[in-house]
Amino acid sequence: MRWAVGAGLVLAMLVFGVGVYHAAGVFKGDLPTVHRPNQVSVAPLPGTMYVVQSGAIYRFQHGSFTQITAEDGWMQPSAAPGSGLLVAVRRQTNYSDLWLLSTTGKRVVQQTRNHTPGPAESSHWAFYPRFSSDGTTLFYDYDPKDGFNNYRVDLAVFASPSDPSSHTSVQWSLPNDYTGGDVNPVPLRGGGLLYTKYSIDETFQVHSQIWVQKRPRGAGQALTPPELGCGQAALSADEKLLAMVCTKGSNQSADLDVATFDPTTLTVGSPATLVSGLVASPAFSPDAKTIAYLAPSKPGGPFQLWTVSSSGPSSVRAITTDLGLDSSSTPVWLGG
Repeated sequence: MRWAVGAGLVLAMLVFGVGVYHAAGVFKGDLPTVHRPNQVSVAPLPGTMYVVQSGAIYRFQHGSFTQITAEDGWMQPSAAPGSGLLVAVRRQTNYSDLWLLSTTGKRVVQQTRNHTPGPAESSHWAFYPRFSSDGTTLFYDYDPKDGFNNYRVDLAVFASPSDPSSHTSVQWSLPNDYTGGDVNPVPLRGGGLLYTKYSIDETFQVHSQIWVQKRPRGAGQALTPPELGCGQAALSADEKLLAMVCTKGSNQSADLDVATFDPTTLTVGSPATLVSGLVASPAFSPDAKTIAYLAPSKPGGPFQLWTVSSSGPSSVRAITTDLGLDSSSTPVWLGG
């Protein structure tokens, strides 16, 4: 009897093991092949675009991608107006810094120095850099330390002169505690600032809203209601259109919405949905007629580059099909 039971257990384990390996093979074979961007050619888009994959920045022109940095923790590039330079995040294990880069990926100047010798929690994080329209001020996210809990990270929007030798910075936003903070700053030409603010309601649900603020540490005001769950704001060059990603109460989907924006009154019109599903990181074309965004081509897949007309959803177009782009790095779309 013992022998029979033992044999049965061995057989069961063998069948289970074969089944697991068979299932793993099926799932592995079903996963899409991810290529480096410089290994593919796709339909061209007007102008020049920068995207990120696996810690490397790629320039996209004339239907081809050129890798301009090594796969070395680079993410979230943005344009430095009038200088022909990019500002980007270089992320390390316990901290991240902002760098100015040439359009060929050469390091020009280090904007922040967030590594501190000693415990990991004493270092800082910097993310989402954006220059003001005149290029004199750099806005970004930074983690001011909590004197009672160094491990708590609630990012706040800070601003510093574009000259890193000035060693001065101003805190703009006051994040709600234990929400992760305020992210995605978008400077306005009139001197104000858009960003994503998170809050927690009395039922412990987290909400995101597009927030506008006229001055550092000002109260600001919400442009979107909490139930829409909107964030990742993008403005057209003329500041007349606002694109945003809204979850609308879902934990599994996020829509791309667009609304009119009045920079004088700091108000938005009723949003219209351009794309439903799971989208991230919208960016307007220089002429504001098209919005680029990142989304998987099928559920669970890696993020690809897509475009849609800013005036309607009928023009959704997949630009790539077999990449794995960084969904937290908004495409940088420039003219020329």
